[in-house]
Amino acid sequence: INKTGYQIAKKYKEDPELGAWVTMIRRIARDDMDRERREKLDGIGFAWVSTRKCGSSFMKNYRPIRDLLAEQGEAGAPVVLGNATMYKWLRAQREAYEKGNLSADRVEFLDKLSGLDWMNI
Repeated sequence: INKTGYQIAKKYKEDPELGAWVTMIRRIARDDMDRERREKLDGIGFAWVSTRKCGSSFMKNYRPIRDLLAEQGEAGAPVVLGNATMYKWLRAQREAYEKGNLSADRVEFLDKLSGLDWMNI
């Protein structure tokens, strides 16, 4: 393990179970863990928040759209659709869905986009 606060990737090739465990511990969150376990992890310098700049391509494209819609409400949809990059990405998601190549989890994320009907663009 390196000396960068245990920055272990979710899909850590050397030890996939360790990567899954670190991800699970971060999801539990420091404040929701029993005190003794939290103190042991703090004692070894466990990094409670990952500093890794990673994530799926889907989420890297999804988050800015979600955030813009959350900030601007109904006025956000025309902004998203007017942005060539966002529009093109949403169309690609719809096309993947129509071909049966979009996972149920991703459909669920897209369905949660407030004020935007991604299926009809």
